[in-house]
Amino acid sequence: MNSFRATDKPSEPENGGERSELVENLEALRRLPIFSDIPFEIIRLYAYTAKRRHFRQGEVIFRQGERASRAYLVLSGRIQLFMEKEGKRFDLQALDHRGFFGYMSLLSPFEWPLSSQALADSEVLMLERESFRKILTRYPEQCLLIVEKLVQMRMRRMTEHMHILMDHIEDKGQLTDVYRIE
Repeated sequence: MNSFRATDKPSEPENGGERSELVENLEALRRLPIFSDIPFEIIRLYAYTAKRRHFRQGEVIFRQGERASRAYLVLSGRIQLFMEKEGKRFDLQALDHRGFFGYMSLLSPFEWPLSSQALADSEVLMLERESFRKILTRYPEQCLLIVEKLVQMRMRRMTEHMHILMDHIEDKGQLTDVYRIE
């Protein structure tokens, strides 16, 4: 394996034509924190296995309760993450270009605790858990680094969400149930 890193620039098409989808996928993925110190060859494999998909405005990407098996990177458009409880919809976060969500599904199967929907015509890049794990096992020396970065991203977001929650709860005594660790 050579020593290229995510900061190395992929070569442009020699024919002067449009950039290939693979090159565009590669450039989109290497901007993600999980790939910041990963060799170019490995990121290229992820770019090769990633799939692009267009969603029309209003189209649901996944629903709360469905099996989670992929992560999504917003290439264009706007995606809304939301939860439904007792017939009410709670909008949680809107993600624009470079928004990365669902990434914990790359590590473990679970059911989506929320839903996602395109707020505008959107294009996303999808990473499938099965492909992601095959590449991780092929390059075990990078596996721990990628997993650590995914956990760090999740912890950072969880901390942000806890601060938002604390700001919106009037009776701070209610927080004891929120922070229960099992």
